[in-house]
Amino acid sequence: MNSFSNQKKKLSSWLATKDKVVKPLVLSNQDQITEQPLLPTSPFPLLIRPKVPGLRLTSWVRDFQPLVEEKLWEHRALLFRNFVFDPDRDFSDFVTHTSKGERLSYRDRTTPRKELGNHIYTSTVYPADQTIAQHNEGSYWTQWPLKLYFCCNLAPEEGGETPLTDTRAVFEAIPEGIRKEFTSRGWRLCRNYNDGIGLPWQEVFQTENQREVEAYCDQHHIHWEWQGKNHLRTWQIRQPTAIHPKTGHEVWFNHVAFFHISSYDAEIRQGLLASYSEENLPYNTYFGDGGVIDTAVVAEIREAYDKATLAFPWQTRDVLLIDNMGISHGRRPYKGARLVTVAMTDPHPASAEGGGNA
Repeated sequence: MNSFSNQKKKLSSWLATKDKVVKPLVLSNQDQITEQPLLPTSPFPLLIRPKVPGLRLTSWVRDFQPLVEEKLWEHRALLFRNFVFDPDRDFSDFVTHTSKGERLSYRDRTTPRKELGNHIYTSTVYPADQTIAQHNEGSYWTQWPLKLYFCCNLAPEEGGETPLTDTRAVFEAIPEGIRKEFTSRGWRLCRNYNDGIGLPWQEVFQTENQREVEAYCDQHHIHWEWQGKNHLRTWQIRQPTAIHPKTGHEVWFNHVAFFHISSYDAEIRQGLLASYSEENLPYNTYFGDGGVIDTAVVAEIREAYDKATLAFPWQTRDVLLIDNMGISHGRRPYKGARLVTVAMTDPHPASAEGGGNA
């Protein structure tokens, strides 16, 4: 009798639960990752690492995309490290799961790079023994990315860091008189193509058709002028600062120092000036009205960048997501093989001054 009674209880219990859906265990963010500043002296980059063995980065960001968004605008740079991650296979998915806008292409480019598919690019092809100065991606475009992605496919033996600079701090460190002068006059980027130095216009604009180049320039407020059959000169007037759409902070946002003639290595600079007039240099920057920017002014701007810059060594499979307006970046010299891939998303329109070839 007891045996029969126990069987009835088991049957009743089973009937009571058989139609209920068993929900999978969902771990909270706190259960899965740790987060802390990578460097004790700076709030950026925020280092995010897994607590759970075998946690795939693409799975985690898919489930916690709003958190990633929130942390990005708070810290301006997020470094994901030690997750299960295949750079070749997973980077594009990571970009998809963490972006809210379309991917941008390097159409109006200033340096060589290779597209690997789906708007994933190699980082700038540049001599390993030289430095790439701090800059914000696309500050001279009429539409720039809010989010910039780096994936370390292979860390170099030595060096090769991607330094990060707080552009709010740069803005505050630049003397007020210099800021006011740039604010009232703007800045101008001038470029010359097809003199054997720098990229040809065909590579810059990704076309062999001159009419397509003209249409692109007109659409993006770039003045153009053909000099001879195959020589192109362009100039565009842009803003020196910008208001961040997410944080409301004013930031120093331009390529004034990056493209200024004084940015060249001294020996290269002397060689260029011996061969070309200043107006025929591959690139140079001026005030928006065409006035010359004194080298001493550019030196003060570079000093402001230096004071606000930090760096850390890459580890293979690191993924870095930065706020492209709040943080500028560069590259330090390195030894050994180095492969870093990049992507840009979430385009933000600029209020560009100037026109096309009107």
